[in-house]
Amino acid sequence: MKFMRVPIIETLRKSPFEALKEHAGIVMKSAQLLREEIEAYINGDFEKFERIRKEIDELELKADYIKSNIRNHLPKDVKMVVDRGVFLSLLGEVDKVEDLIQDIGEWISVREKPIPEELREDFRALFEKALEAVEVCEKAISQLNVVIESSFAEKEREKAKEIIHELHRVEHESDVIERKLTKRVFAMEGQMSPVAIFHLSKLIFLLGDIANHAENAGDRIRALLAK
Repeated sequence: MKFMRVPIIETLRKSPFEALKEHAGIVMKSAQLLREEIEAYINGDFEKFERIRKEIDELELKADYIKSNIRNHLPKDVKMVVDRGVFLSLLGEVDKVEDLIQDIGEWISVREKPIPEELREDFRALFEKALEAVEVCEKAISQLNVVIESSFAEKEREKAKEIIHELHRVEHESDVIERKLTKRVFAMEGQMSPVAIFHLSKLIFLLGDIANHAENAGDRIRALLAK
């Protein structure tokens, strides 16, 4: 795993906030790959699906190394400009998004059967909302860095709060799509096997949970802004 050595060394030279931003960037790349992975799954192209899944696995390893290095090298005896526990909780929530992205690929691979055609657009809509949540979360983390660099300037803090508000909106919209899609899946009880219904319903849950953890990350950023 030689390709990971340089990013780790670079991470150690950065502030924890810069390293968190780098970590969030990797999560964003994984989420973008997930779009291709979901499309391959919907279209029944499992060869492409497996290829993308391996790419996501590599990104997850990279994200995990950055996360571990932030945790292991965050000084316990030096006062941070924000609460150390809340910062680590923020890192944990962002990392859970990365884990979910990996889990989705693993769960799909358990039963390689294409999504019924009449459900495909709803699944795409749920995924796109999950991707939007990751995008807004990354934006919130970038703005947190700006807030820190500005020594908590009120103008920059307000911008961060606006982004967090947007994140709550996206998560709510994700919930609405998730509930609607779950009802549609269970309404097809006579057309699909119990195994298929269980597989799709859990996939819906995993996709919806991305927005939940992105929102949780936003809540941690809000707590850090309170300083």
